[in-house]
Amino acid sequence: MTGYAKNFETKFGKIDQWKIHEAKKLLTCGQFGRGFQWHECESCKVVLAVPFSCKSRLCLSCYRKRLFGWSIHLSKVLNPALLHFHVVFTMPGQLADLLFKRKINPRFLNLLSARVYAKRQRATAQVNENFKPGVLSTVHLAGNSLNFNPHVHTIATRDLVDPKTGEIKEVNFMPYQTIRYDWQRAVCRYLRRRQIISKDEYDFFLKKYAKGFHVYFQKISGESDDVIFKTAQYIAFGLFHNSQIENVDDERNTLTFRFKSHVDTQSREKTFSKMTMPIHEFMARMLFFLPDRHEKSIRYYGIYVRPAKTAAIEQAEKSSLWAEGIKSSFDAPNPTACPLCQRNMRTFAIFARDALRFEKRLRTKYFLADGYFFLKSTRAPP
Repeated sequence: MTGYAKNFETKFGKIDQWKIHEAKKLLTCGQFGRGFQWHECESCKVVLAVPFSCKSRLCLSCYRKRLFGWSIHLSKVLNPALLHFHVVFTMPGQLADLLFKRKINPRFLNLLSARVYAKRQRATAQVNENFKPGVLSTVHLAGNSLNFNPHVHTIATRDLVDPKTGEIKEVNFMPYQTIRYDWQRAVCRYLRRRQIISKDEYDFFLKKYAKGFHVYFQKISGESDDVIFKTAQYIAFGLFHNSQIENVDDERNTLTFRFKSHVDTQSREKTFSKMTMPIHEFMARMLFFLPDRHEKSIRYYGIYVRPAKTAAIEQAEKSSLWAEGIKSSFDAPNPTACPLCQRNMRTFAIFARDALRFEKRLRTKYFLADGYFFLKSTRAPP
C-alpha cells in the first residue's frame, strides 16, 4: 500500500480498509483450499469441481456471476406488459471533473433522475401525483475507458399507472428537449443548495450548456421477458468485464484493454479503441470506482418498489445461479450435465476442512479434460 499512497492517493484519495479486504479476497479466488462444489455423475463418475466464490466485488468473474443474478432479479421486477424506455442521464465533462476534484459521491443522481422523469411525465400527461411511472436506475461512475464519468442508466415505463386503481394513463409524447433542461437545473440546484458549487459556477453551467445536459432515450423494442432481461443485464453489469482485457505484459507491468469508444446514432454501429496503462493504475481505478460498502447500486421508484421486494424474496429462495450464468455468458450447454451421458450430476459441498483431501483425490485418481475430471480408468471425453 506504500506504492498507492505515493502514486495514487493524491488523485483518488485514501483507500478504505474494507477495499483492501476486497483486494485480499480476490487473491484467494479459485483456490480449492477454500472449499468447492463437487458435481458428480453417478453412472459415469465424471466430476466437475467449482471453487467457492471469493465474493470480492473486485473479482471480474465472481462479481459478474452476482450481477447476472441481479439481472434476473431486475427482469422479474419489470412488467413486460408495459412499454419502457432505456434512458441515460449524463453531465458535461467539466462538471464531472469538478465533482472528481472535490471528492463528491455522485450517487445522489439516482433519486434526482427518477424525480425529474416522473415530474415531467405527469406534467406532460396533466395528471396528479397518484399516477406514477415505474423506474429502475443505477449510477455508473466510470466511462468505458475507466475515466470518471458519472451517468445514470434508467429503465422507465413510458406510461403512468395509478397503483390504487390500476388505471393506466398513456403518455404519447415525451418532450425530449424539455427534459434536458429539467435535468440540468435539477443537478445544478442540488449542487448549489449543498454549497458544492458557488453561485458563479451555477450560473456558468446554466449559461454554457444552454441546451441543457444530454439525456438519451431509447425505446425498448419488444414485449418479451428476454428483451427486458437483456436490457436489465446491460445496466446491471456496469463497470468492466474480463473479456475486455487483451494483454497483460509482465515485463512492462502494463495491461491493455478494449473499450467501446463510439456508437453511431443512426446505424448503432459500434467503434472500439484500446488503452494501455500500468497494472497498478488499473487496480487503483478499479478500487476507486468500487461502490461504497453496503451501498445499494440499483434503486427502484414508483410502481416498481413493491415488486422489487417480492422478487428479492423469490430470488433468495433460489439455488446458485452459477450454471445459469455460464449458459448465458458463453452460450454454452448446462455445465452441470455430464459431458458423457448428459444426465444431471449430483451436487454437494466440500468445505475447507475437507478440501485438501478431496483435492488430492482429484489429482491422483482423475485426469482433467475440457474442464471436467475423469477417472483414469474411464474413457476420454468425446
